[in-house]
Amino acid sequence: MQRISLTTMVLVTLAVTVTCAQAATDWDLYYQFRHVSTLPGNAFGVTPEGAIGFDGALQQNIPVAYTPCADNYIVGFWSGSTSSSLEFGFSGADVNGTATIGLGFGRPGHGIYFSDMFTGSDWCAAYNFQFQIMPETAKRPAVAIGVNDILNQRQKVLGIPYGARSIYVTSTWKAGSPDQPYYVTAGWGGGRFDSGPFGGMSYGLSDHITALIEYDGLNTNAGLAYGLAGRSASDSRWNGIGYIGYSDLDRPVIGGCITYSR
Repeated sequence: MQRISLTTMVLVTLAVTVTCAQAATDWDLYYQFRHVSTLPGNAFGVTPEGAIGFDGALQQNIPVAYTPCADNYIVGFWSGSTSSSLEFGFSGADVNGTATIGLGFGRPGHGIYFSDMFTGSDWCAAYNFQFQIMPETAKRPAVAIGVNDILNQRQKVLGIPYGARSIYVTSTWKAGSPDQPYYVTAGWGGGRFDSGPFGGMSYGLSDHITALIEYDGLNTNAGLAYGLAGRSASDSRWNGIGYIGYSDLDRPVIGGCITYSR
C-alpha cells in the first residue's frame, strides 16, 4: 500500500509540474466544468466508507473514488471567476456559478451517487452519476466509474458543439498515519477531462482545514477547505464546509455546502 501510494504521489507531482509549465488551456473549453463540477469529493469530503462530510478525500474538480452511499446528502453553491479577479454570483460574463443537490444510495464500499449540477440564471442542469465498483483494501485502492453530464445538457441547451458528456474511471488511496492521513486520487476521463489522465492529493492540515492540489485534464487547481464541525466530530451528522481555491492557479473560486450523513 505504501509503495503504491508513493508511486502515485510522484506521478501526480510530475503531472502538476508539467502542467504548470505548459500554456493554459483555452478557458472557453468546457468552461462551466472548470471550477467545481459537483462530482464526489468536489469541495466536500468522502470517507472510504462512503460517508459524506468533511473527513476523507476532498478535491476541487476531479472525482474521488470513494462514493457516497445511502443516507448521505449535500446541497451547495460555488462561484468561480473567469478572470483573476474575485467575483461572486451565479451568471454573467465574469462569473461561473454552480449549485448542486447530491445524494447517495447503496452500501458502503459500493455507493451510487447522483447529483444535479445547476449553472446559469436559467438553472440549466447537468446530471452526474458515479458507482463504486471496488472498495479500498490494504493491497488495492478504491475504484469507481462515472459520467459527468449524463444527458449532454451543455450541448442540447447551450449549443456547445463538442458536448460535455464525459465518462471516467477513478481510483483513490488512503495513506499516511491514522492521525494524519492523506488521500491520493488518479484516473482517466474523456470529454471535459480532455480524454486523458487526471490526479490529485488532499491532506488535512488540522481538524478544520484541508489543503488540496490537482490536475483535472485541462488545468491545475489548488485550494483550502474549512469544516465547521471539523473531521473529529464523528457524532455530528451535519457539517458546513467553506471552500476557496484557484482554477488554473489563476481564477478564484469560492463557496460552500451543507452535508448530512445519517
